[in-house]
Amino acid sequence: MPSTSRYEEGRPMSTKELSQKAAEFDWNPNIEFRFWTRAAEAIHHEGLVYLREGNEAHAYVVLQRYTLLVVENLRSHPEAKTPEGRKALKPLMSRIPTVLSILESLKPGLEQSYNEWIKVHATQRDSDTSGRKRSGSSSYARHAARDAALSWNHASPANILDASEHHELAVDLAKKEMHRRRRMAGLTEEEVSRRRAAGFWDKAAASRFMDDEELRRQMESTRRQLDRSSTARDEEADRDSRTESVNYYYPTINKSSPVSYDSKKPQSSSQRPPAARDEARIQPPRPPKESLNHSWPAITTTPPLPDKKPLVNDLPPPYDPPKEDLPPLPPKHAEGTLKQRRITFRPAAYLESGEPIRPVFLPSSLRQAFLEMAADNTRRNLEMCGILCGTLVNNALFVSCLLIPEQKCTSDTCETENESAMLEYCITNDLLIVGWIHTHPTQTCFMSSRDLHTQAGYQVMMPESIAIVCSPRHKPSWGIFRLTNPPGLPHILACNHNDTFHQHSIDNIYTDAGQPGGHVIESKNLEYDVHDLRPKR
Repeated sequence: MPSTSRYEEGRPMSTKELSQKAAEFDWNPNIEFRFWTRAAEAIHHEGLVYLREGNEAHAYVVLQRYTLLVVENLRSHPEAKTPEGRKALKPLMSRIPTVLSILESLKPGLEQSYNEWIKVHATQRDSDTSGRKRSGSSSYARHAARDAALSWNHASPANILDASEHHELAVDLAKKEMHRRRRMAGLTEEEVSRRRAAGFWDKAAASRFMDDEELRRQMESTRRQLDRSSTARDEEADRDSRTESVNYYYPTINKSSPVSYDSKKPQSSSQRPPAARDEARIQPPRPPKESLNHSWPAITTTPPLPDKKPLVNDLPPPYDPPKEDLPPLPPKHAEGTLKQRRITFRPAAYLESGEPIRPVFLPSSLRQAFLEMAADNTRRNLEMCGILCGTLVNNALFVSCLLIPEQKCTSDTCETENESAMLEYCITNDLLIVGWIHTHPTQTCFMSSRDLHTQAGYQVMMPESIAIVCSPRHKPSWGIFRLTNPPGLPHILACNHNDTFHQHSIDNIYTDAGQPGGHVIESKNLEYDVHDLRPKR
């Protein structure tokens, strides 16, 4: 397992620095209002997931970003004054008091972690300065060390793992978390079998996270809730460990000689056999002294005197077994051990700016399932699109649902319709929008100018968002892309062209996220559901 000390020992950020990081996003009112409301829903969902997992620093950043986006930016968007805009903005604004309450409750713990780290490392600052300069000279290393998701926390330390190296563990953890959510939602086995994949919530279960009044009442004891959540996770881990077979190693002991004792001497309760101990609990009353038999012969022989106490020098030396014969001590299960620490996956890749991005796990068979659904459109030379929805677990994103929205398709474009139905489905089923997939029935596999502007709407608040392009009639037949940042994302955000297809003045606008070194990891073991929102034909 690779060393994780570089991340565990990295300086945590203060709440002021976390707030500054929360403000690091590109606001552009030229992006359609629906993309911004979708992004706001996604980051609010992310914040609650990080809060539930005990990743307080990242929860603070994400929820603070939600507040800034909704209060300072969305209300000033040109479309916010339309009837549709006011309707979409109302539920986002209603969460603000609860989010602010959460942020205030998180501050003391974050500041304590920051102050404790500063106090512990104050004496090491001078000696470590030169080493840090050598090991952290690249911008990638500096940004990764300041990733809020990897911040050291005194109350909830984490094991930082590489998702690509621990692929099976990552998928297994995701399955367990999805199963836990499904169990909480109370879905029947028939419903679970129908949906095939885990991690879906009914409306009653979703309201546990989305009902602001209920959450506001609970925020008076948020810190206690976090502690109880951590304790529950530890107890569950202990229960799991008890069900597994464990090998114990005991030290070798010299065979002792039989114990001799006087049969007339009364035995202690610990020396008696079980039956004798049971009889000793209920004893008959003693007879009167007059009835004792005095005809017993008197004892005339005295026991031999004990041997003279030997001198200390005559005693044999105490037995000191060789250390190599002793078995290793079993690990202690104290708080803060590796067994009880939460797991967080480190960044899978980095943007061109050096900012870290989380791993995205993609089911290997999803692309073929989508092409089969799009076959009818492909035969008619019509594009088709789907939405990649997923679950956030341990700082990694797992695509667990292929959602087919209502859409209007042409030979060169595909526009989603009825955004509210799509968002409602994601909220109800506890899903994040991780990206999209679409076909090019008449063109090769590339990102058109129209695709680039659509991708900017996905990627502006979730840099891990991906676009999968399928070109069934050309080679290569598919690709997984993201905008570069910089120069791609800022260039597209600054582009004011209104025509459907137009040229851009720079190269290197997008890159392949599925190639080695990218942040997308395909998995054969990751299950997913397919849900079609289009009207029945």
